[in-house]
Amino acid sequence: MEYQINGDEPKIIGKKCGGLYLIQQQEGESVTDPANTIFLKFDSVWSKLCFDGDTIFWRHEVPSEPVNHNIGICLALLNLCELDGVVGSDLNKIQYSGNGEVVSAEFNFSSGKSLKFIHNCYEDFTAINC
Repeated sequence: MEYQINGDEPKIIGKKCGGLYLIQQQEGESVTDPANTIFLKFDSVWSKLCFDGDTIFWRHEVPSEPVNHNIGICLALLNLCELDGVVGSDLNKIQYSGNGEVVSAEFNFSSGKSLKFIHNCYEDFTAINC
């Protein structure tokens, strides 16, 4: 177990997911960081999940459209509030893991669907598997 959690994990186990947003980093026509920041909504409360190195950060924050100053490299807000098996399903558990090179947070839902966010500590990007 090589990871740290900064902030308090929200009390969301057993609650229904009401929303999901991602902020992606784009460079030109390529997505270089698919899940730079994750926003999850449970009981009308938004929680922000993000990674830096081997640290997993939890904060209470409402998603907002990022402001960009450069068209070549920018951040984009994705609304995934209609993602089947996640939004509208209860969260059964969250599992964290780390090995020095990557850290991850996996969300398992009552629908059988899981979302896994995998952060590469050295290349500083977060992939998503669902």
